[in-house]
Amino acid sequence: MEIKIYPDFQKLTNAAVEAFVALSNQAIRKRGLFTVSLSGGSTPEPFYRALGAPTNCTRVEWDHVHLFWGDERPVPPDHPDSNYRMAKDALIDPAGLPETNIHRVPAEMDVRLAAFSYEEVLRDFFKGGWPHFDLILLGMGKDGHTASLFPRSAGLNEEQRWFIANFAPKHETWRLTLTKHAINAAREIWIMVRGESKAGKLRDVLTGKEDPWQNPIQLVDPEDKNLTWWVDRDAAQKLPEKISLDNLM
Repeated sequence: MEIKIYPDFQKLTNAAVEAFVALSNQAIRKRGLFTVSLSGGSTPEPFYRALGAPTNCTRVEWDHVHLFWGDERPVPPDHPDSNYRMAKDALIDPAGLPETNIHRVPAEMDVRLAAFSYEEVLRDFFKGGWPHFDLILLGMGKDGHTASLFPRSAGLNEEQRWFIANFAPKHETWRLTLTKHAINAAREIWIMVRGESKAGKLRDVLTGKEDPWQNPIQLVDPEDKNLTWWVDRDAAQKLPEKISLDNLM
């Protein structure tokens, strides 16, 4: 695990763009394509917009990039709460990705049917075993959730499925999400954490006891061990001084 702490989120975003460009070029040279699972929420949006900006989008061979989603809300694709819509506005349209490279969750369907349908999409694309995304982007909620794996939710116990409908007890709503094993099969995982409201939870997750039932993000443990925490200084303010100083970029 690597922790990268930046003075502010703009510097974090700039560094993440450079890393994304390098990782995409490496994957395309090696395998001919770059598969990415996107995160929703407000934290990654500036990163997506930076990737889609004219100065950066020409540095990525988007014709060879395939975008998927790690989780989604059960809403139509044009709904304001749609993770797909956010990524479309911030990155997909500005960068001009081919339609055939966009693999969105059919979240307008019944949640269980949508989950099965998207799992079929994933299984058709990634042949055999678990899905080996080149990169999965994740965030961390103030309650310790990631993707739509929420504290004390039934989906934390899933061992076979790749993508499920998961009921979030605290929010009393259904979500659609990759499962823990599908996430951990990725070649690379990035977790972006922003803002002082996440500081206490980040300290507990990184330095407290292992309790994935309460903090599902602790389930993130990639098989290839390529896990990077991208953290701004506000989110890192409650970490032990040694961690903060040793990992300050």
